[in-house]
Amino acid sequence: MKRKDIWISVAIIVAACLAFCFYSQQKGYIRIDGSGAELQLGSGLFSTTKITSGLTPVALRARAYRPKRLSIAMKENGNTWRIDSRGPWGDLSRVKVKNDETTVLKLGPPLLIKPRVHQSGSRASIDFSIIGQAGEHYGNSIMKNNRRVSAPKLKIVDETGEVLASGKFAYG
Repeated sequence: MKRKDIWISVAIIVAACLAFCFYSQQKGYIRIDGSGAELQLGSGLFSTTKITSGLTPVALRARAYRPKRLSIAMKENGNTWRIDSRGPWGDLSRVKVKNDETTVLKLGPPLLIKPRVHQSGSRASIDFSIIGQAGEHYGNSIMKNNRRVSAPKLKIVDETGEVLASGKFAYG
């Protein structure tokens, strides 16, 4: 009776090991739709995978990934423009790569600039968010040739086009 129990235990352990090996060997593909994007995905406590945009998909283990960092760079008139994101991620918060399937990520431009107004008594402050097509939020700091561009200007106009107030955003 004991031999039979031992063989059953060994068979269960071997089956579990084979299932684990099969599961860990599954591969899927991921592709970023767009150009100039570099995405770092986390797949555990210490491991990250870097994916750049292009026509060919990148092979990865089939599993769920979480974004860590996203950078989008574009060249125009000899200048390189870059914008970075560290979250919140919107639809990218969990990237699922399935076995033998290609996951296409649509991120980045067109970008939505969304104003935010905070009022405290008679004082109002205006801020803005930069949001990509997957709902990912970018930092307000835009880089041109590895230097931060000056803060954007702001005009508040009424229905007739008369300027009520103007100013400039400030970093920090």
